[in-house]
Amino acid sequence: MSPLKKTIPEFLTYLKSLPISKTASGDILTICVGNESADLDSIASAITYSYCQYIYNQSCNSEEKCGLTIPIIDIPREDLSLRRDVMYVLEKLSIKEEELFFIEDLVSLKKQAPNGTKLNSYLVDNNDAPKNLKNYIDNVVGIIDHHFDLQKHLDAEPRVVNVSGSCSSLVFNYWYEKLQGDHEVVMNIAPFLMGAILIDTSNMQRKVEPSDKLAVKRCQEAINRAADEVSAQGLQDTSVFYKEMKSRKNDIRGFSVSDILKKDYKQFNFQGKGREGLEIGLSSIVKRMSWLFGEHDGETEFVKQCKRFQNERGLDVLVLLTSWRKAGVSHRELVIMGDPKMVRALVEKVSDKLALQQFGGDFDQGVAMFRQLNVEATRKQVVPYLEEAYSEVN
Repeated sequence: MSPLKKTIPEFLTYLKSLPISKTASGDILTICVGNESADLDSIASAITYSYCQYIYNQSCNSEEKCGLTIPIIDIPREDLSLRRDVMYVLEKLSIKEEELFFIEDLVSLKKQAPNGTKLNSYLVDNNDAPKNLKNYIDNVVGIIDHHFDLQKHLDAEPRVVNVSGSCSSLVFNYWYEKLQGDHEVVMNIAPFLMGAILIDTSNMQRKVEPSDKLAVKRCQEAINRAADEVSAQGLQDTSVFYKEMKSRKNDIRGFSVSDILKKDYKQFNFQGKGREGLEIGLSSIVKRMSWLFGEHDGETEFVKQCKRFQNERGLDVLVLLTSWRKAGVSHRELVIMGDPKMVRALVEKVSDKLALQQFGGDFDQGVAMFRQLNVEATRKQVVPYLEEAYSEVN
């Protein structure tokens, strides 16, 4: 292992300082990107993967030979401020916003690259290229993900698609083993990835898998071993760290309806047999519908703003997935908007799986609101349910 070690902030600053001729390797530019929701898990995974790849490549003793991997956050720069938990963690770890790479930076890099330059991509927190980047990415060369396996890019290396509460756990364990537990590197990545793991597993209380337990154990050991180095960050007490992140993640006061919808948003195109594709967007929201109505001039105005968002995105269907906890009990709601016939058809197909109980909306108006009693079904489960439903619609 090379003695040259940069911290994550130093690595990002270094990347920003390089011309495209130094960033690319020959006629190949390499990125690492998470999914388009750009939550803490995706951002931490992409940055950490790129950083660890850089450290690992030092053994090549030639950056020109090995190239560099640029972590891309799959949102416009202006949307980062909507992720208050991410902003908190970045500040805590001294990672400056201006050192990060966003969609507009990727577009700029592509324009600067010589004609014929191919864009290779590692994917984290997803196992197919995000829809909005498909026209940019030429080859998917590696995958680490914890979502449903779409069975694409089967020749990717690595290709780790396993059940896990957090993708960050898989990223951490992969690099921990590949770098043989190098203490200095582990200390640089542990706080970042542990923050994402804690958020995704509700402080190791929900959807915890063996990979999460192993990653947190390793992270905690590294932090405890270097307590003096991180004491100012307050990371020894994970409960305090988690509560602060969760509080900021759940703080959406002052956001417009459009901001709330795009804060944690994914868009898909479902293909049915002999049918045109269904363009569907899903927004995960951390407050219940009654709270949203109260903050945004009532149900009628809120729905109006949602339909405006739907039209702007060219969506056939918009789905809102709300979730919150009260007195230790999880609650979920599902709201679906679109063509009345399509809304009714999809609901009929998924109602039993999600245990839906209607509490509002009007099917004839193309808006239906439900309590989702199957509270274990997150967006990761709802998306394939809806896609299967659409494939069965006549």
